[in-house]
Amino acid sequence: MFNSIFRKQLTLNLGILAISLILLGIVLSQVIRGYLTDQRVAFLEEAGEKIALEVSKYYEYGMIDTQRINLQGQMARQYLNASMILLNDDMSVFANSADIDLSNANKESFNLEEFAPLTQGKIVVTRGDINGILEEKKLIVGYPVRSNNTIAASVLLISSIADLEKTIMEMYIATALCLLLAVILGFVLILILSKSISEPLRQMNLAAKQISGGDYAQRINSVGRDEVSQLALSLNNMAESLEQQEKKRREFIANFSHDLRSPLTSVRGFIQAIMDGAVPPEKTNHYLGIVMDETERLSKLANDIVDLSESEMRGIELKESVFDINTLIRETAFMFETRIVEKNLVLNLNFADNENPVTADREKIHRVIYNLLDNAIKFTPEGGEITSETSLANDRVVVTVKDTGIGVSPEDQKYIFDRFYKVDESRGEDKKGNGLGLSIVREFLRLHGSSVKLESIQGVGSAFSFELKTARQPTSTV
Repeated sequence: MFNSIFRKQLTLNLGILAISLILLGIVLSQVIRGYLTDQRVAFLEEAGEKIALEVSKYYEYGMIDTQRINLQGQMARQYLNASMILLNDDMSVFANSADIDLSNANKESFNLEEFAPLTQGKIVVTRGDINGILEEKKLIVGYPVRSNNTIAASVLLISSIADLEKTIMEMYIATALCLLLAVILGFVLILILSKSISEPLRQMNLAAKQISGGDYAQRINSVGRDEVSQLALSLNNMAESLEQQEKKRREFIANFSHDLRSPLTSVRGFIQAIMDGAVPPEKTNHYLGIVMDETERLSKLANDIVDLSESEMRGIELKESVFDINTLIRETAFMFETRIVEKNLVLNLNFADNENPVTADREKIHRVIYNLLDNAIKFTPEGGEITSETSLANDRVVVTVKDTGIGVSPEDQKYIFDRFYKVDESRGEDKKGNGLGLSIVREFLRLHGSSVKLESIQGVGSAFSFELKTARQPTSTV
């Protein structure tokens, strides 16, 4: 396909170049011919004027400077390859150059219609053989000789057309050589240009086929800033994005399988042990409690996956209402009372006002605060401190959850909101987590047109914050 595009583009450009050069050649040939002819005529007219001036002295003073006339004739002969004929007022021959044979001439030979304007004092420019006197058609310039306000005679300067055509042909050859050089250079440039356009397209076609086949590592060399380079860059970005998505998909499947397999294995093992009678009756309830915890973990994992999928597919509709964010934070924090006491943590609740009404989906924001508090408690060591506070910023309420936990490294901060990503997985800090809590926080806040921000220092703690629209009416001032 792209070879076809290359051929079409090359053919089109060469066709345009050829037509352009042909038209240019035609125009130049006409310009050159016209210029050289006009130049020859101008020189002949100039020489005719000088000769006519000398001849006019003969009719005015009865004397003639034959030396000057001969000099002008020689110059016309030497530089213009022109012969000269002097005619009386009745168009009879007065004198002529030695190289013109007038043996066939008679009184009527020069009484031609094209010479008639000479008797009226006009310059004549024509081509002909003067009734066969000349062996071939030549360029003839006639100049009138004035004396006492009358036309006393005429000067005919005759120049060879063959000589003029030879000069024109030499100019044609020089022009043709220049055009030929232009064709060669144009062909090379068009070939390079066509290659520079079609080759990236060919590479993009091959890369697109490989990407469609699942090979997302393909990249295209992109040089320049033109549209083709921008297209190649966009294709590279698309391939990189697909590669990242494929990587996340594989990690998602691996993590999901791991998080699904672990509780299922525990549930199956404990139930099998109870059914086989391997568990003493007094410990049955204990192991059934473990089974219940694992099933709740599976249920939470499934619900989190469903929530994330619906959110990313924009299938969740917000049920916005006005509620007090302070009350919601208190209610959510109360749900962690047992865990806070067990770890001997200090929980601080600091609010900007007694009431901070906001407009949002209460259930979704409850889930956001719950996940942030759960994350803070999970990664804060015993005796640590957690603070949940609100502040005001213009028409927004800022909610912040801070802890004195292990913190998050700069590298981990890039991925902490990705699915199944666990910051300190190697040290087992999040044994019961599934790595979806912060992903849900990000998605639910995105639905509200907000985002979650993280400030963290390793070994010091972390602070997660987000903004919501305030429902408080602006205070009027007098």
